[in-house]
Amino acid sequence: MADPFKICSEVGLVVHTNYKAESLKSFLNGLKKVSGSSIFYHVHHALLRRHFATSDHMNDFARWVLEALGQSILSERLASVDPMGTRSVREARNQLVSFVSEYVGGGELFFRVAEGKEFHFLELHSLIVPLKTVEPDLESFYHALKKATLGTFFFHMIEAPIRLAKHSNDFSEWLITDLGEDELAAEIAHLNPYMYNLWELKAKVLQCVRKRLKEDWQQ
Repeated sequence: MADPFKICSEVGLVVHTNYKAESLKSFLNGLKKVSGSSIFYHVHHALLRRHFATSDHMNDFARWVLEALGQSILSERLASVDPMGTRSVREARNQLVSFVSEYVGGGELFFRVAEGKEFHFLELHSLIVPLKTVEPDLESFYHALKKATLGTFFFHMIEAPIRLAKHSNDFSEWLITDLGEDELAAEIAHLNPYMYNLWELKAKVLQCVRKRLKEDWQQ
């Protein structure tokens, strides 16, 4: 028997860590030692905080290296850390540390930034809030998603897969397991949430479900 879908949202409290960077060496030290929540905040959670154009994929680390240090080559490498390609926070951290270690090891002299320009490592303390239980049918799911908050889409499409090292987003997993909607699940899974802001991501998901519903209505 199919199970209902439990819609949740994410509410986060952002706090300062004990780490800040005024140079690449202290930046590297911070990347190695901060919590996974800090890496998640500066790489993945940027989508919720910054509704950027699709051409701007910079995470917080890449942006600071470019704007405060003027190191465009390293910034490009850090920006290349693909949130969709890294299935865990640990993997994202390892890539970041590798890029900075290699760059620092090149032997160039790197200056310290002026006071007030330091990078402050922050971390996210998340609270997951259950909002609604949706009956296991596609039309109920669609109408629930129409009313859902952007935090709901961030949690189910981005946070849950990364935090829990899932192979897919919550929507797609439920569509396959409980509704047998393999094609729709695959279509949603192929959406790259980092290519859109959250309003656009919500619209894309709704478009996929609405298209599938129309197929049923026409039969």
